[in-house]
Amino acid sequence: MYIGPYRFDVELRELIFISPEKASTFKLSNIEFLVIEQLLASRGQVVSIESMCDKLLPAVVRHHEIANAVNNIRRFLGAEHAAWIEVIAKQGYLLHVSAKGKSKLNRAVLQGISIKNYLLCLTLGIFLLTFLAMNLTTTSDIRLSMPDKITIAGTQSKLVPIYESDEDKQNYQSRVKELAQQLASCDKLKWQRVYVAPSDDGDRVQFVMNNFADDGKNCRNLKVLNVANDWHFIDATWLKEAGICE
Repeated sequence: MYIGPYRFDVELRELIFISPEKASTFKLSNIEFLVIEQLLASRGQVVSIESMCDKLLPAVVRHHEIANAVNNIRRFLGAEHAAWIEVIAKQGYLLHVSAKGKSKLNRAVLQGISIKNYLLCLTLGIFLLTFLAMNLTTTSDIRLSMPDKITIAGTQSKLVPIYESDEDKQNYQSRVKELAQQLASCDKLKWQRVYVAPSDDGDRVQFVMNNFADDGKNCRNLKVLNVANDWHFIDATWLKEAGICE
């Protein structure tokens, strides 16, 4: 099911947006999932706050929690598309019929270079070089760990984790190794380098993929929010949807 170019994945419980310039995923809480589900089921009609709260019984959900969930979803949709979900005063929320659609990717465009992607790859290169140039230490309070390169079995591609600290490396190293195994099981891995950077609070995971065969010009950035320190969303289906594997 789609809200414009945003796909609502019921099994993964997330909103997914993929375009030639960026890709991002929003992990939905129980309330956010219910809001999206109800709005899609009643597209073009007002869904009352009371009916949403009733759907979550016996859990007690207050009106402001529904409002916060809607605000989070609209924030992910961005300023351009937030108006698709309209707040109807003293009634509820409305998902406009005009928000129908499906993401269409132009593969010819994906093979080209956008300014944003080029700058992203350039920034990543500078970031990694800074690691080495500063001997991995910036200040007495900030210490960055050396990136490890994990060769993906059966390929010439490498997975490069970027940790903010040695503690993060200990916390996420096993998950990164599991990710490497999942990448090895892909029918085809599309990228020569896959960088993965988990946040120290475990709520965000960012991926950057690029190829050196084309001087690094082909690059993709993917940020997954609301992870809640759980990487189980990463499976074969998700890796294909995210454009990492074929």
